[in-house]
Amino acid sequence: MTDFQTAAYPPGSNPSRSAPLETDAATLFAAPGPASSQATLFAEGSATGQTLGPGGRRSVTVLPDVRSEGEQLIMVPRDKTRYESNAVLGRGGMGEVKLAHDHDIGRKVAVKRLLDEHNPHAVARFIDEVRTVGSLEHPNIVPIHDVGVDDDGSLFFVMKYVEGETLAAIIKKLAAGDREYHARYNIEARLEVFIGLLRALQYAHSQGLVHRDIKPENLMIGRFGEVVVMDWGIAHAIRGQERQTMLPTGAPFGLERASSETVDGAVVGTPQYMSPEQALGEVTELDGRSDLYSAFVVLWELLTLTPYITPGQSAIETVVAASTREAPNPLHPIYQQTTQQDALAVELRYFLRRGLENKKDARFGSAEQAIVELERVRSGEFGVHCAVTFMKHRNRKLARVIDRNPGATMLMGLVGALGFLGGLAGWGVWLLG
Repeated sequence: MTDFQTAAYPPGSNPSRSAPLETDAATLFAAPGPASSQATLFAEGSATGQTLGPGGRRSVTVLPDVRSEGEQLIMVPRDKTRYESNAVLGRGGMGEVKLAHDHDIGRKVAVKRLLDEHNPHAVARFIDEVRTVGSLEHPNIVPIHDVGVDDDGSLFFVMKYVEGETLAAIIKKLAAGDREYHARYNIEARLEVFIGLLRALQYAHSQGLVHRDIKPENLMIGRFGEVVVMDWGIAHAIRGQERQTMLPTGAPFGLERASSETVDGAVVGTPQYMSPEQALGEVTELDGRSDLYSAFVVLWELLTLTPYITPGQSAIETVVAASTREAPNPLHPIYQQTTQQDALAVELRYFLRRGLENKKDARFGSAEQAIVELERVRSGEFGVHCAVTFMKHRNRKLARVIDRNPGATMLMGLVGALGFLGGLAGWGVWLLG
């Protein structure tokens, strides 16, 4: 599989469930009306499928073959297509992704190719995706290796090939009760996956970008446990005061957008993973907390193996559900033990609830804050929210006291045991007397 497999629909996926939605909020909550149209023309010589002239970027090899004849090395130039496609990994409305071999470097790569190079809006979105991903250098974000035009005049870009599977495929196998996957992806392993996602969002938000389409289909888990966030095609700059407060001083981010800014009221993303403000089309309100909400929806599905928002019969039903869903009660039956897995720890339930709060200000303020809190939960330093968390908190403290003073604890235990036995003996004598 490829790290870009879900940019188009991967095999076995359900496009009606996971396909990103891009529409105006008014069209979801009002009767359909005539669609507006915009005409955008290409400038002469732009990428419209025309053959490139001198100096154009062609996908041909640049490294020669090196041969040895006796003590002499001979360089043999090659005029060969650099990226040789082996198989189609996925296809969507605007592009397709292929597994290819890079003849220059000698490695597998994923090549995303634009299918409709005559559609100016598709080209603009494609350029935005290239520039967005290319501007983000992070271990949990798939990197771009190259960009160019193929022999058919189609734009393409080359990305790292991650051999693994999407998180959506993993959740599906866990939900089906696959024993091997339950052994490999226990609760701790699932939390590690979530931390990888949070690390990617922490970096992207620091660069002034929100992803806007966080979902299991857009997360690749590599063979060695690496977590890679992909499909940044609808990423958007954080607006207003939130952007100023989130960016570090002197942040280098200055991405030039090829497409026009998304208008207020536009609903963009995958409905069942949208934050309430995103589902309502409140573009000016979108910041890192919106991405975090989507990330916690993913965590809910990863931990409970059930959808957080069940897709409705229509897009409007799903969007309404996403905009009105309240944070889950920690005592929800879904958290209880099943035939597939043990009950979810109560402290994790409260962690989930905060991440899924309907009101943005009630959630975690940043990915970094969520990471710190999750590490506290995992180490037993979680806060007290109810009687159960109070008891677990006290027991953890008692366990630490025992670990620090094992000798004294054993002595106290022995004295207590002797006292208990002495009491039993005295009670027996009293009964017999």
